[in-house]
Amino acid sequence: MKLPFTDTEFKTRVERVRKDMQGAGVELLLVSDPNNIYWLTGAEDWAFYVPQFVLVSADDPMPTWYGRAMDRPGALLSTWLDNAHVAAYAESYVQKTDCHPSEALSAYIKDTHPGVKRVGYESDTYYFSPRSLQCLIDGLPDATFVDCDLLVNRARLRKSPAEIAYMRNASEIASATMSHAMELIEPGVRQSDVMAEVFKTQIAFNGRFGGSVTGLSPIILAGEKASTAHPAWTDDPFEEGQTIALELGGSCRRYCCGLARTMHLGRDLPADVTSTAKAVNEGMEKVLETMRPGVVAGEVHGAWQKVLDNYGLTKESRIGYGIGIGFPPDWGERAVSLRQEDTTELEPGMTFHIILGMWMDGWGLELSETVHITADGSECLTNFSRELVQKYS
Repeated sequence: MKLPFTDTEFKTRVERVRKDMQGAGVELLLVSDPNNIYWLTGAEDWAFYVPQFVLVSADDPMPTWYGRAMDRPGALLSTWLDNAHVAAYAESYVQKTDCHPSEALSAYIKDTHPGVKRVGYESDTYYFSPRSLQCLIDGLPDATFVDCDLLVNRARLRKSPAEIAYMRNASEIASATMSHAMELIEPGVRQSDVMAEVFKTQIAFNGRFGGSVTGLSPIILAGEKASTAHPAWTDDPFEEGQTIALELGGSCRRYCCGLARTMHLGRDLPADVTSTAKAVNEGMEKVLETMRPGVVAGEVHGAWQKVLDNYGLTKESRIGYGIGIGFPPDWGERAVSLRQEDTTELEPGMTFHIILGMWMDGWGLELSETVHITADGSECLTNFSRELVQKYS
């Protein structure tokens, strides 16, 4: 089975994490975020709905995958790890009330890392439960548990050329999906029928490469539901006069690119939609002009805020975040947000989803780009006209 990256790249990533572990003063790091597990090992099977970990040790340059017994063969096939570094807990631990897989993990750590004193863990991941942490603490009473949340996420921020290549593929998928969705949307067509075609385009893309499931579900914001950011699609038909925002994106080998655009059904485009779209487009241009190495995240937000101030508009939420690997339910990297108070310095290889959503009273619009920070500036990976599309017969 062909792995998404070379062993050399995986080893480089692990060494980056081990160096950061040293700074955090931990001997062993328990990684539970599926995005981080994939980045360190290549494991991408649908095995993360039960406890799954990667153990990174200060004493071993190869990490260990630890998960459910029935998923061990998949981990052997999909990772760069050797047989000795792929371990599993028994099926008798799965979804039981009287025992937990982290009890088995505690015993495994005692056997393989006797006397370990400081154990790092990720405190705020979607798939690591309070019960799991308590079982580890109870099972390793002589160890001190250290919160190392986002340690691996931060190491992931700077993408390699191979990672950027997957994101370029994802951007092609995103653009094709957006184009197809806009072709289909018209009065009387159901949202669910368009969404079925969206998923088909995202996955069965072309003869060169296919897609994977995007970390964030595709989103349709139509009519009144365009006033909120993340509505669920329905089987309601689109209607004449609706302003519709689409946030669709694409994913290749789990690397995601987001893309949001807005369209209007009908000849009569409301004046407030027109003026707000103008402000958002101008704001996007200023944001892209600002994004370059050495600029801090708060400065990017400041460039956007100046435009909003000129138009008398407000937007309380952040305007973007780091994006890359995306397992459900999200494609954000969680380590950087483009908001006023974030002081993270932009570096070459970072990638961001700039999402300029304006959710108003009874209507809304969105415009987004996935942006790669280059050596001397930035580039949009996605390629799609930013003009608000007006569609009528």
